Amino acid sequence: MRLTFCGGAGEVGASCYLLNIDGKNILLDCGIRLNASKDSLPDFRLIQENGGVDAIIISHAHLDHTGSLPIISREYPEVPIYMTHATKDLVRVLLYDSLKIMDQSDGEIPIYAPKHVEMMLGRIICFSPEYPFEPFKEGQVKVTFYHAGHIAGASAIYIQGQEGSFFYSGDISVTNQQTVGGASIPKLRPDAALIESTYGNRLHANREVEEERLLASVREVIENGGKMLIPAFALGRAQEIILILKKAMNKGTIPKFKIYVDGMVREICRVYRLNPNYLRPMLAKKIWRNIDIFFDDLIEPVTSKDMRESIVDQSEPCCIISSSGMLTGGPSQWYAEKLAEDERNFIAITGYQDEESPGRQLLELIDKTEGERWLEIGERKIPLKCRIGKYGLSAHADRGEIIGLVHSITPKVIFLVHGDREAIKDLGRHMQADIRGRVYLAENGECHDIRIGKARKQINFNSITSMASRVNPQGEDDLEKLWQHIMEHGGEKYPYSAEELLRIWKGDFSFEEDEIREFIKLLNDSIYFEPDYRRPFLFRLLSKEAVQEQLEKFQGPMEINQMLSLADEYFPPQTGLYKKGARFDEKIVLLNFNFPLVARERYKEQFKKFEEETGWKVELNQECNLEAAENLLLNLLPPEVEFNGKLSYYRAEGYFKTFLQGDEELLKQIQDGFKEHTGLELRLSKEKAEGFTTPVSAQEGQMEQNRAFELIERTFADRGVKIYKKGLKRDDRGQYIELSFISPEIGQQWQDVIKHLEEETCWNIRIAKNPNQNEILKLARRMLEGADLYLKKNPGFFLLEKRIKVVPAGEWDQEVFRKVQEQFKSQTGYDLSL
Repeated sequence: MRLTFCGGAGEVGASCYLLNIDGKNILLDCGIRLNASKDSLPDFRLIQENGGVDAIIISHAHLDHTGSLPIISREYPEVPIYMTHATKDLVRVLLYDSLKIMDQSDGEIPIYAPKHVEMMLGRIICFSPEYPFEPFKEGQVKVTFYHAGHIAGASAIYIQGQEGSFFYSGDISVTNQQTVGGASIPKLRPDAALIESTYGNRLHANREVEEERLLASVREVIENGGKMLIPAFALGRAQEIILILKKAMNKGTIPKFKIYVDGMVREICRVYRLNPNYLRPMLAKKIWRNIDIFFDDLIEPVTSKDMRESIVDQSEPCCIISSSGMLTGGPSQWYAEKLAEDERNFIAITGYQDEESPGRQLLELIDKTEGERWLEIGERKIPLKCRIGKYGLSAHADRGEIIGLVHSITPKVIFLVHGDREAIKDLGRHMQADIRGRVYLAENGECHDIRIGKARKQINFNSITSMASRVNPQGEDDLEKLWQHIMEHGGEKYPYSAEELLRIWKGDFSFEEDEIREFIKLLNDSIYFEPDYRRPFLFRLLSKEAVQEQLEKFQGPMEINQMLSLADEYFPPQTGLYKKGARFDEKIVLLNFNFPLVARERYKEQFKKFEEETGWKVELNQECNLEAAENLLLNLLPPEVEFNGKLSYYRAEGYFKTFLQGDEELLKQIQDGFKEHTGLELRLSKEKAEGFTTPVSAQEGQMEQNRAFELIERTFADRGVKIYKKGLKRDDRGQYIELSFISPEIGQQWQDVIKHLEEETCWNIRIAKNPNQNEILKLARRMLEGADLYLKKNPGFFLLEKRIKVVPAGEWDQEVFRKVQEQFKSQTGYDLSL
């Protein structure tokens, strides 16, 4: 075997290693350097001089391991790229975001174009961890991914060939995190190993202790009325912090407050939800029940620059989780500048900081107590009065854990990479004193011939005979046959990847990505298989007794205590469930939500699944929780609005009423926010308050205005049509009601309904002439991205043409775009064009 270091040796960045085994060149990762002062790319000349590339295998999605994939794929367009399913989804998001950043960098020539990303994505082949696959037709080389625990989809790579076996750790974490479990590596017997050394010169603090330290700081900042900025890597660390804070709020260990999530974090959260089998089982179960594991009423994404400004300007305490994690760019840099000068605020550093990053500069100021402190970003110097803290939430193994891994797999030759020189040197010294193998501290540009003598024998597991079925499993009946077949061949003791189960069913080793993803969904819902507790990407067979128990459960309602316990899993505290009960004889579960109208619509899919799983019928309370409504109103009120402290609930009529006085626009925002959270209208009392219009009856028989508003709202809600604004207007002909739809073109489609409402209310009703530009643009982006059509920049709004113009980031499937165009036109009355 021969190993060439094109990047990533003696540094963190541009990981790129060329392994020659059995005459085949396999490229392990292909990243970039994130330090702007250094050449961003690996040394591709070494790849050319050593005969090019036959296959590319990726450990995980972070850009220091994938950022130059479009370049190498452009140079070797026939070469397949192998990674896990979750890694592919994440790579797509990160690379398109990189394109956006390159496009916004004035004067810099981009290192690749959208078409290169699109072409590269088309060459990716996905496999689940622990499924051995053969990248070459000759079949001599076998590759297996193993769960590395670093982020979702991250894998160690094990390569077996005639010349020996090779283990590449990628980035690895032994400790369980909130999102993913720790690494799961069997006792392999590699002849040589390539091991990361990011924290090779230190031992981590206890993870739970560090989380408690972070929570204590958050609690103090919030109670003192400050704002906390947590710069975090959009992929991995941000999701960890969201779950740490969310869990603490649900347990009551920290007060409830608003958390804003900015930057690319939102997209990464979406991809995590699409890949539940790569997450910890407790999260996967929630996703299978349609529960959002990241966002809720208290945790929301930042969707605009205006929202960003309002967060900084608001007086309420809050927490901001934003990329980038080293303050090298992105929204976190902007927030740091805005928050730095207020001593009530706090910046919490939770991850690796490059030696030249602003984040590293902040860490050096933590213990500085004398003289002025300055935050330097580019050429700007900002007085630093806020506090700073560092918290060890690393997703990398420390020195002791790395040495423990090497002891477990016992390689003969070890190469240490992916760490600064001091970390690698310290780890090498401790490792060589502790193990029998030969340890090398690699340098970029080096080539090593790995001479191991006699290659180790590898453990081969017996494979179950194929059923040789012609088509994929179609449902539970087919899964029962597969389960029975494996049982008969004594295979019930072992977990299986989806690919292995499909191979047993079909006898075919070639799988399409979509069919594997569909098969995984089928397995997740089966009563014959279940995801492995520690490794949800593998599936175990249920015992005969467990299957029988499942069958009996589906034949009758679930036991009441088990059902009520399951209700807590389906509907955690953040959903607003505050009480539950049951009418046993009728098999009806009574769920009391703070705001039942909103819950009924928001959680209707969860209610349906809950009823299917338990056999109990769900019945919701009819009335709102007044105490929760009062707390909500207090949270919505800015200091400049006067409130008399009393909120009345008109249960029979279905609305709330109070006295508020302040700016008309602020009052409208409060009413809209209250309606959004409760599903009920917040009316203002007849006492004089700006923003309240006294009801009038301009002519005999005319319906009182608030009743007319309620009737209009109810009429259109029943038809699934949203009215964005309604109000009284006056012209020379008198008063009239004006309704604002997403566009006047959509409003015109409901003229017959409006005419009927005019007859019933005796009010003139007109359609507002202006479209809701923001809602139309948001809908365009949402519909396109929901169809995996990503934009190079924000859509353009052309009022006179009644058209929204978009610029694609890469090549789009034109048939998919055509369908989105049709849907968009029907919902807005506007055209969507390139």
